[in-house]
Amino acid sequence: MSAKPPPKWLNSSLTLLLVALSTCVLISKTYDAPTASAAARGLFVTLCLFGLRYGSIREWLLAAVAATLALILTMSNPGSADLNAAADLAAFFAAFIVLLTVLKVAAERSRSILAVGRFLTSQPPGRRFYATALGGHVLGVFLNFGAVSLMAPLIQKGAIITGTKPDPDLERRQLSALLRGFSWILLWAPTTLSQAVLLTLFTDVNMSQIFGMGLATAFLMMLLGRMYDRYEWRNAPRRTAAKQAPIPPWRAIGIVGCVCFGLITSTVLLQLSAGYSTALALMFVAPAITIFWFGLQTPKVSEICQHLWKLGPLLAANAAGLTRSAMALGLSGFIGRALAEVLPIEEISNHIDLSALPGWVFLACLPLLITLGGQVAISPIMLVVFLGQVIQTLPVLPAEPTHIVFALSAGWAISMLASPNATATLLIAATSGIAPTTLTWRWNLRYAVLCYAVFVGIFVVLAW
Repeated sequence: MSAKPPPKWLNSSLTLLLVALSTCVLISKTYDAPTASAAARGLFVTLCLFGLRYGSIREWLLAAVAATLALILTMSNPGSADLNAAADLAAFFAAFIVLLTVLKVAAERSRSILAVGRFLTSQPPGRRFYATALGGHVLGVFLNFGAVSLMAPLIQKGAIITGTKPDPDLERRQLSALLRGFSWILLWAPTTLSQAVLLTLFTDVNMSQIFGMGLATAFLMMLLGRMYDRYEWRNAPRRTAAKQAPIPPWRAIGIVGCVCFGLITSTVLLQLSAGYSTALALMFVAPAITIFWFGLQTPKVSEICQHLWKLGPLLAANAAGLTRSAMALGLSGFIGRALAEVLPIEEISNHIDLSALPGWVFLACLPLLITLGGQVAISPIMLVVFLGQVIQTLPVLPAEPTHIVFALSAGWAISMLASPNATATLLIAATSGIAPTTLTWRWNLRYAVLCYAVFVGIFVVLAW
């Protein structure tokens, strides 16, 4: 079953549903309003019913599993709060991805983003890996998966040396660099779904430690990626004609840097002033940054209002994609939470004694489970939500909550590199025409295994 482009009336309906759902979620989280929570749950169900008409096989399967679990919860415990809790989580994840993804609408029309992307993918050989990896990483902070969709076609164009086809070796090295740089934003960036999910599940964590450990490890892994790239291509012939470095587009770099800095700074200020969580603060800040950025993309002040008026039709044009993302992530979250309620987790955990298990062994098992699940198309968000619920029922945690969040983030990131079903991999495959199994199993699986070994060493140090 393939996704079809929806008609205009459905685009408009989906856009209104997405806006209404996001608004209700924000109200319910800000004022703890039961009516808004109930409305958000109803709107999410309505969104799924409308969106399934043009959904892919993935959305249909997720909806079928979610409906089955909802029926089991209703029949086993009528009137239970568990079903509402799972639906609340689904609505929250759906609203989060919608409000964060709208940044892509502004970014896709930004000449600054395009200029920076071209600059990063046109570097000479000595700088190319770092430029692509760091560029994908930084742009991914506020473009999320839009960063790989933007940079992958630019990489292929830049890899054309003679003729009309990209050089296969150059194409492979740069696309691998993009994947090896982008994946690690999941370790620390507050704009990613991984951090929103984990900080929703685990509230008793040290945010500064998460940020510091994640950012430091991300740069370590990118450095490791460059070292492995040099080792992997150590026997490759050197090109005689070195490519000249392009002139940096300083104005474009400054604009992109200001947007990124403004997004993160505004989020932190809102957290400190209003006491919001990172995810909730981002859900308020991202639309405001989007409107501001989109409005300023015209040089004439008199045309700003006219330009902003185009934002509505653009959102409607992207409504189908936003709906599929919201459905997939929301339903995955629902399944993970509902599955933890359906299975006798507490009874099982009472018979599990992890007191004798070293903390580093427990932490090392988490990324392994997530990565292995990705090989059979089990969504990381589904596994992370399920594992989070299971871990919280354990009588004694074998590791600190902060370290558990870090380990789950690591598993999610490694899954991006090693799983052909990961979202970033599928997006690169769609834009480049390269099979997902080639991008992951053939090009990056050994690097992912190497990264996992490094993480095991980090877990040993953390549990010392």
